[in-house]
Amino acid sequence: MADAVLEVLSEDECLRLLAGAKYGRVAVVVDHERPEMFPVNFVLHGRTVAFATSSPTLLKWAPFGHVAFEADWVDLESHEGWDVLVTGVGADITGSVDELSEVVRSERIDIWAPGPQDRWIAIVEAHFSGRRLYRPAPSPAFG
Repeated sequence: MADAVLEVLSEDECLRLLAGAKYGRVAVVVDHERPEMFPVNFVLHGRTVAFATSSPTLLKWAPFGHVAFEADWVDLESHEGWDVLVTGVGADITGSVDELSEVVRSERIDIWAPGPQDRWIAIVEAHFSGRRLYRPAPSPAFG
């Protein structure tokens, strides 16, 4: 894709793209500093990314740990797409009574995994970065 452009996305564009996504992957660092990644459905409220889970690994390592979350989209025919990375610290907001946690937990989340997903993890101190790969529209021919 020699004529492709790789564009660095602003935080505002990252948030706009995340608002339209339904699932992503969250990574946590576990024993012996080894990363593990899990697919999750998530909600975005302002700058807060949160997901519901029952994963023992996520519940053990995400709270107070460094986490990374990524959502993306790819068009397999055109080879165009985008990815957004959110890094920060995990926080278990399941029982939190602050207004933001209560609002986030009230958001509708379309959970695909079986079983109860009754614990909420949010990413705090979030940093957003992203990229878009695309082919620019051809310039009009003048002649």
